[in-house]
Amino acid sequence: MVKLEILIKKVWTGDMDTSEILYKSVLNIALLVLMANLMLKSRIVRDSLLQEKRSLKSQVLLSAVFGGLVILSTCTAMDTGYYNINTRVIGAMAAGLLGGPVVGLYASLIGAVYAYVFSSPQVFAMAAAFSTMMFGLLGGGFYPYFQRGKWKYMDLFLLTCFAEVCDMVCLLRFAAPVQMALNSVFEISVPMILINSVGILIFISSFDTVFMFQDIESSRQLQRASELAGRCLPLFHEGIGNRENMQRLSETMLSETDWAGVMITDRQEIIADSQKEAAESARFGTGIPDVGKKAMQSGEVEVMYKVPVASPWYEVMKDYSLVAAPFVIRNRAIGCLIVWVKKKWVLQQSELKILQHLTTLSSYQIALAELEQQSAMRQKAEFKALQFQVNPHFLFNALNTISCVCREEPERARELLVTLASYFRYNLNYDAYMVPLEEELEHVQDYLEIEKARFEENLAVTFDVPDCMDIEIPTLILQPIVENAVRYGINHAGKRIVEICVQEETDGFLVRICDEGKGIPEEILQKLANDEPIGTSIGLSNVHKRMKSLYGEENGLHIKSSLQGTCVGMHFLNQRGGEADENRGH
Repeated sequence: MVKLEILIKKVWTGDMDTSEILYKSVLNIALLVLMANLMLKSRIVRDSLLQEKRSLKSQVLLSAVFGGLVILSTCTAMDTGYYNINTRVIGAMAAGLLGGPVVGLYASLIGAVYAYVFSSPQVFAMAAAFSTMMFGLLGGGFYPYFQRGKWKYMDLFLLTCFAEVCDMVCLLRFAAPVQMALNSVFEISVPMILINSVGILIFISSFDTVFMFQDIESSRQLQRASELAGRCLPLFHEGIGNRENMQRLSETMLSETDWAGVMITDRQEIIADSQKEAAESARFGTGIPDVGKKAMQSGEVEVMYKVPVASPWYEVMKDYSLVAAPFVIRNRAIGCLIVWVKKKWVLQQSELKILQHLTTLSSYQIALAELEQQSAMRQKAEFKALQFQVNPHFLFNALNTISCVCREEPERARELLVTLASYFRYNLNYDAYMVPLEEELEHVQDYLEIEKARFEENLAVTFDVPDCMDIEIPTLILQPIVENAVRYGINHAGKRIVEICVQEETDGFLVRICDEGKGIPEEILQKLANDEPIGTSIGLSNVHKRMKSLYGEENGLHIKSSLQGTCVGMHFLNQRGGEADENRGH
């Protein structure tokens, strides 16, 4: 402790050449900062630093660069007569902090070998080599904590102080004689700790610009990917099975990016392929490239830099790298997007990110298209089920009525059979989802004609319709409501009074079906409003849901019911004509 106090006093009183130490320290640190800026000027080094998953070439490059910095720090060490004051810790730790554990290990190994061979005096060689290795491993160990420019400078300062303390411990452990090592520690420990702890902050801060550049580049690429996605996603509306859309998609991607070629595949074959002139030779390849198969198997972006000589893609791979990103739906790859990128020393991370972003959004769009297709198929199935949902009581009553009429009015019975056949033909054989309002009313009239024969004078029906009804409405949307009115619309005199009124409005037609029955129970109306099951009364519920699905939540059934009767209003809008045309194809 006394010797340390003497040392500090010597430094501050001028017995040691403090000004020379400060001068040379500033020069050494300035030299390292200059080297850092030169490194960042090199696109190869910069891109290698920004890579998250570095290739072997990138790791070798960074190890050599940072190893060179460690050697430079060894060469520019300040001779104090004992253990030289040096800045090796800056280069070695920075290798681990910036390049990761592997780069930290090999860069410090390069510096350690140089320090062991060329350290002066040689008595400190082993200590210098061991501490240099320790610096690189220490930086690599803290790589996850300090990476991507999120520096905590106080933590970095303390970490460097700790590394220099370990350096002094190595000096005491490996150097002999012990007294000489101890004298060296007292001589250089304070300057080494202060100089290197401040120096590494200055050196590391030089790299902030590269990470700022990365953030800006990532934002730019994200915007670029979003714009590209806006143009490409509509082409996925029918999935990747539509070859015409996929070919247009590949051509769009090719025109909007720097890629030399774009290929889209399903799990079995290539379904679209577009190449720029420079990559036309890629067309001779047969089958999905191995990188595409690997991407679909792993579910992640895969990169291929070279292939075996026997591969049909060998000639192409001399000039290009292949990057494949899978389309993943429900954790299963259904195909992949493969792009051709001109070979560079380092494949930019932004290229991978834009590809990953695009395929992720595309996968969502494909999944959405599948859901829409399944929904349309379900609607079609429900419609078919509704067509085949013939009320057995109506059929029994109709046949029974016709059999009775046959005895007295054979001609009338024949007419009723024709009407019944027309009714069932409409129910069972009509494939359209939307039909003209006139046809739907004719179907209702067929139903009512049979019911009139059954109830005779106890059923009275009135129609109030305009001459022109230029609108299409969903098939079988009126008949359940009319059937409900006939079944329950019995007034106090025992008569079944049904009124059907069609009124033209500015945005469509309003159809009202009214009766003079005892009304619909309040609990059923409440369940209908809340979309709750209504038990056996499925006619109202089905029609209510179909109306809301087609014309919006506010355009379901509008029911006014009391003890004097019920009136059901149905508002059919003209604005859904485009959807009607689409659904007619169902």
